[in-house]
Amino acid sequence: MPSNCRIEIQYIDPETYTSIVNHAMRKDILKALYVMTRSGPITKQQLADHLRVGYHQLVYQLNNHLKDFWLVKEEQKVRGTRMELIEPTYPDTVFISLGKDNAIFLVDPLANLFGPLHKVGVRCDVCTPHEARRCVSYGVQGGCCSTSLSETEMALLMSNGRKPPFRLLDMAIICAFRGIPGGSTCSVEIPCDHCALTKRFIEVR
Repeated sequence: MPSNCRIEIQYIDPETYTSIVNHAMRKDILKALYVMTRSGPITKQQLADHLRVGYHQLVYQLNNHLKDFWLVKEEQKVRGTRMELIEPTYPDTVFISLGKDNAIFLVDPLANLFGPLHKVGVRCDVCTPHEARRCVSYGVQGGCCSTSLSETEMALLMSNGRKPPFRLLDMAIICAFRGIPGGSTCSVEIPCDHCALTKRFIEVR
């Protein structure tokens, strides 16, 4: 487990968001995949066993509906058979989408958050005010979160149920939206040996 907490925010189109959030198994697959691979890649059979679903049922979902969210990290030969070890394509990523009336939607598999921002919030919401301030101070020291939020950007967050003082992920979400025209993402890294998020969320449910 890395000592640093790294989070990247990446935009996905509304169709991709809807195909995940409206399907319980796909949400379960992503949640388990992100958590189980924190210490290394796993086999599809291990993932299927954990979810208690059939192997072929899992492979169908991975290949037909979640193909952009996982990759083969390595291959091994076991008794003459090729065994693939898989992991998330973007293991540190929180995915966001934008809908009607500037509604922001979230897919955060590691924190098991799937839905409208104003309903599910962000993973940082479980942190204490002190922990949140510390993370914000790290985030604004450099990188994409170093630029202050404009009044329009703050209004966008508040219209999506967020309230000042904003958490680091609130700021990173805005940063990611700024980068959409150029195809860039927003990445923040918090140099904490004992990340509050990790202690609360990294468990297989």
